[in-house]
Amino acid sequence: MNSPASGSSRLRVALAPDLIDPDPAGVCAVVDVIRASTTLIELAGAGDPEVWLAADHAAARAAAARLGPGTLLGGEEGGLRPEGYDFGNSPREASAGAYAGQRVVFVTTNGTNALRRWSTARRTFVGALRNRDAVARRLVETAAGGSLTVVCAGKEGTLALDDVYAAGDIVSRILELRPETELDETATVALRVTQAQPDAEAALAESQSAQALVGVGLWDDVPYCAALDVSPAVPELGGEGRLRLLENG
Repeated sequence: MNSPASGSSRLRVALAPDLIDPDPAGVCAVVDVIRASTTLIELAGAGDPEVWLAADHAAARAAAARLGPGTLLGGEEGGLRPEGYDFGNSPREASAGAYAGQRVVFVTTNGTNALRRWSTARRTFVGALRNRDAVARRLVETAAGGSLTVVCAGKEGTLALDDVYAAGDIVSRILELRPETELDETATVALRVTQAQPDAEAALAESQSAQALVGVGLWDDVPYCAALDVSPAVPELGGEGRLRLLENG
């Protein structure tokens, strides 16, 4: 793996979570646009619940029992809501819920594990297309001379077109806000992917992540995830944020 130079101000894109190491002095945004990061953004906008991120479903169920009555279970397995869970990984479902003051344990196939891996950055945010402007501004405001990284959650350890596209759109907005930002080659690649297809919904529709939703009857999540700059919510892991990691998974 490549390690970042200390204090680097270069904007990087991790095309998969394990391809580069988190920078303890830097800030990052994790993107799983279809659908975990979009769902977390909608949860924040629908009442900002306290959300605990689990490593797997066994850990999530155990934590919900340990945290006590009223704890909600959210997430997906094979794209669908697991048996016994209160809600799935559909951002449309999350936006309609009454989650203010709630405690949630959440786990998905790719997004929550990417957030757990990148939790060692100085600040770790959640990014997507729906909060593109808001998360770009937060990254620029908090960089303070350290590195900026947009992390693609990917699909089971490999590259995911939808995440690369969304990362490139966040890179584009950062350049509008701070034109002097220096890009590394992966950020340039993501930017070029976005520039090649200005229609976000069409770009996301071509991805395997989107196509997988056809078979489970959740295709309507795709245009919802493709909507640009409609949410001011920027969930943050740790610190003053309402996202937390479960101990021991």
